[in-house]
Amino acid sequence: PAAADLCWRPPRRAGMPAAPASGPEQGGPTGAESGQDSVDASADAVSSSPAPAPAPPALPPLSPGRPPGCSAVAGPGSPVQETAAGAQFLESEVSPAELSKWTEMIGQGIRKYMTSHPDRFYRRVRRGIPQRFRWQVWKAKVGVEGSELTSRYATLCNAPTPWTAQIEIDIGRTFPELRSFNGDKQQKLLRVLNAYAAHNPDVGYCQGMNFVAGLLLIVSDMREEESFAVLAQLMDDPDFGLSGFYRERLPLLRRYLRACDRLVQDTVPELRDHFIKESVQPAVYLHQWFLTLFINCFPLSMVLVIWDVVICEGLPVILRIAVSILQVLKDSLLTMHFEEIIKFFKMMKTYDDEDGELNAFRIGQLLMKHTEHVQIPERTMEYLAQNFVDDDGNLDSDESWEADISSGSWLQSVARMLFSSAKRR
Repeated sequence: PAAADLCWRPPRRAGMPAAPASGPEQGGPTGAESGQDSVDASADAVSSSPAPAPAPPALPPLSPGRPPGCSAVAGPGSPVQETAAGAQFLESEVSPAELSKWTEMIGQGIRKYMTSHPDRFYRRVRRGIPQRFRWQVWKAKVGVEGSELTSRYATLCNAPTPWTAQIEIDIGRTFPELRSFNGDKQQKLLRVLNAYAAHNPDVGYCQGMNFVAGLLLIVSDMREEESFAVLAQLMDDPDFGLSGFYRERLPLLRRYLRACDRLVQDTVPELRDHFIKESVQPAVYLHQWFLTLFINCFPLSMVLVIWDVVICEGLPVILRIAVSILQVLKDSLLTMHFEEIIKFFKMMKTYDDEDGELNAFRIGQLLMKHTEHVQIPERTMEYLAQNFVDDDGNLDSDESWEADISSGSWLQSVARMLFSSAKRR
């Protein structure tokens, strides 16, 4: 489907041109959404001759968020996490019909269901896992049941490490918009990160890990031992291998930046050319997207849907997510210059509308639906799976264009924007 089928029009801010319309505006449920239950019921029965996937429904336009301190009302039993914009992620984001399906899946045994009905499982994951089941599904997918990691936590969490001082600094910078994520919760985050650094000193700690561990704590309802076990599995299990993002010289992160830049060149070449013309290097936006796996880049309810898919489908899906976002935003970004593009990417975390985070959750659902139509070439998958070497290059990358995140050169573009902005003030 054409990327224009998704309509994600950001709010107009001072000094920023109005984004052109890229599709019809829609407010209520789409036909694809209302018909999804029947799709689930029949999809497996016709798997031998699948019909073409329907085009994703249009994304509703985005508008500025609520004033600070204004919050929605949480339903009974809903976990409430207030942000500075008053956002909350609520159980009501998932329809009663969807909740019933997940209740049935959990009752059958979620690991068994993943194996026996994989296509149906992944379709439902892309629509978002109900909050009450999310942590159970994440743990089952990562495979921490029966792990001895939880039993080692009490010893590891207070062990002295060379990274403890840096972790103590960074916990105060984690989820600053969540008013409830302070004090005792920050200390829990400190202990989880310190435990992993002690558990795997070859990786230790790197900025970005604080958001990953913090999200695990939030979703787990602040269960430290379980959050540590899931973090360790995500980092160290070869099937996920997140530790390559945070090792010395960030080898896997650098590889994903190259792979994504090539995928952008293949899928939205006009946008990549525009970024080159405006000196917007890939690492300016991709570095933060990938280093925090989108956690510090979008509203939390949208992040949760993204992370449902990342946990269940694996790390390479972040390439499809990044390309989907750029395809959706292409028409708007093509009208912007350097400073506007940088501000635009920074502004994405605050997107909201009058319905609060429910709209961001819906946008997350539609983006995850759109990822089904982004294909990663086999040669790219082989490149991502290669063993690390000192000179990790290539995938036909344009070395004159590629940003070396270890040299800090990509920061110069951001510094230029900040300097220009300061001069105007």
